[in-house]
Amino acid sequence: MKQRKKSKSKSKSYLELRVYIVMGFFLFFFAAIFARAVHLQIIKGPELKKMATKQHRKTLNLQSKRGDIFDRNLKELAVSVEVDSIFAQPNKIESPRTVSKVLSPILGVSSIELERKLRGEAGFVWLKRQVDLKDEQRQIVKELDGIGIMKESRRYYPNRQLASNIIGFTGLDANGLEGIERYYDSMLKGSSARFMGEKDAMGRTLVYQDLDKAVPLEGMEVELTIDKTIQYVAEKALKKAVDKYNAVGGTAIVMDPATGEILAMANQPSFDPNEVGRFDVGHWKNRAVTDVYEPGSTFKLFLIAAALDEGLVKPSSRFFCENGNYRVADRVFHDHEKYGWLDVPHIIKYSSNICSAKIGEKLGKVQLYRYMKAFGFGSKTGIDLPGEGTGSLRHYNKWSGVTLHTVSFGQGVSVSGVQLITAVSAIANGGFMMKPYVVRSVKDPSGHVVTESHPVIARRVISEETARTLSEMLVGVTEEGGTGTKAAIADFEVAGKTGTAQKPDFKNGGYARGAYVASFVGFVPAKDPKLAILVTVDEPKGEYYGGSVSGPVFKEIAEESLAYLGVFKANSTAPKMEMEEDGAAIEAAVDEEQPLDNGEVRPMAVPDFHGKSVRMVLRIAKERAFDVEIKGSGRAVAQAPFPGASIPEKGPVVVEFQ
Repeated sequence: MKQRKKSKSKSKSYLELRVYIVMGFFLFFFAAIFARAVHLQIIKGPELKKMATKQHRKTLNLQSKRGDIFDRNLKELAVSVEVDSIFAQPNKIESPRTVSKVLSPILGVSSIELERKLRGEAGFVWLKRQVDLKDEQRQIVKELDGIGIMKESRRYYPNRQLASNIIGFTGLDANGLEGIERYYDSMLKGSSARFMGEKDAMGRTLVYQDLDKAVPLEGMEVELTIDKTIQYVAEKALKKAVDKYNAVGGTAIVMDPATGEILAMANQPSFDPNEVGRFDVGHWKNRAVTDVYEPGSTFKLFLIAAALDEGLVKPSSRFFCENGNYRVADRVFHDHEKYGWLDVPHIIKYSSNICSAKIGEKLGKVQLYRYMKAFGFGSKTGIDLPGEGTGSLRHYNKWSGVTLHTVSFGQGVSVSGVQLITAVSAIANGGFMMKPYVVRSVKDPSGHVVTESHPVIARRVISEETARTLSEMLVGVTEEGGTGTKAAIADFEVAGKTGTAQKPDFKNGGYARGAYVASFVGFVPAKDPKLAILVTVDEPKGEYYGGSVSGPVFKEIAEESLAYLGVFKANSTAPKMEMEEDGAAIEAAVDEEQPLDNGEVRPMAVPDFHGKSVRMVLRIAKERAFDVEIKGSGRAVAQAPFPGASIPEKGPVVVEFQ
């Protein structure tokens, strides 16, 4: 009996032990599960959630169509077209080698490179973006498992190299990288929109949002001041000279001197923005804006302008040119010919360095510096293009004993092409510095004007009398015996100045042997300028004088552009043209202009501009020597201050047009 009780007690203890063991096992099992759950839910939770979202959701980024770029006559310069971009999902491809061999001839990419991408671990990879596929090629690509086609917008430049250095180009993601494309990128590319979609079991993206209600806004349209025809004329003439003289490069700028509008801006070398990768980075630059150089003798006309305006010289003033040799401190200055006594018009005509230096002495370093700053040298013009060069004009406190003399004939100072053409335009238009610009307006997709540029007078730099006197002198440069006879035009007087500047040797100091910048700058017709033109040719081989190398380029651009614009010789049998004004056709001579308002108005009173054109308002402001700010276009409808009020001492007279 006692033995039986002992046996039952043992069995009970064993049973309890088994129960505890099982319970312990389950407790351990559930503890492990709990620990794993805590690890997954709390510790690794955010990371796993992110992975799950990535696997089951997809973010779609829809970029709007980039806005088009037009010239002043609304001719297309840059447009956006739809093209195919090929992508792959490597995890869905059974034979990367087979697929790569099929795609290689279609995409123009080596099969080895394609196979490397297809064997990668990424779930998505671009094979080639923005390609032009034929219908049969597109069908082959669609039939390949794991290969897809996505529509993207690609920038296309229909005129290829024409105006490419102004327009610039975009990258694969439609971001502006150079030129107008870069400067106005935020307006051109519009807005983008992001959408969330779910992936199904086949990896297809399902979008539940209504895309039609949230389509991103298209980019804005940009209209340039550039005239496509004048641009072509300038590029053609410039390239001919650069090729003829085997030059390093060159620039040509055409400006409307009355408004500051850039009508053409040619560069050599240039590039095709449709195939930008084929060209060296140096070809992308807009040299007319970015590069600076010593202006040489073209700078003399600003020296003479300052001396005339200060009353220090007259056209009849004479200077002794030292028969070609003039010692100043430790330097000896030379002329290309041995001149004796010359009056001011002949100093310009023959381009005497020595007599220019003597005029500089008469003017003095303080006044010379101030006038050069007033003409915009040493400061950016503010043109709406990227990368503008500042140039250099050291403060007169830092000038050496000969700097006054060298600056007087264009050495020891550097300028950009756009600075020089803007300064010359101030002489052409009667003494006003106009702000240069290349964009006339920016419009939204519905055609409404978002921003519009108008002529802006920065300041008056010389009097109208000085400008007129100097213009008459500059005509002599292109007449017989002058340095710029090859720029002369049969039916018009040309006011201009040649320049032949040595290039600095930055490595060894001084000037590089045999390296010159040949230039010619001027305006035409001399007495009623329609065009201001600058031509520079960098390091021409053989002939290197500005009059011989750049003068003919000026002539070709001027002749063809004036004919295109319908500007003819005075009193000629020029054709008439119909001009639309307020819906009514009126007949007017092509180059006819309204007379100035000759009503008796106090000299310091604001004239009545009501009903007048922008051009007429600018002429009146020029005559009365005050600044004017133009708003709108058409005919004047309002102004501030009112007619008869005193001309403000500071700030412009604001005139609104419709």
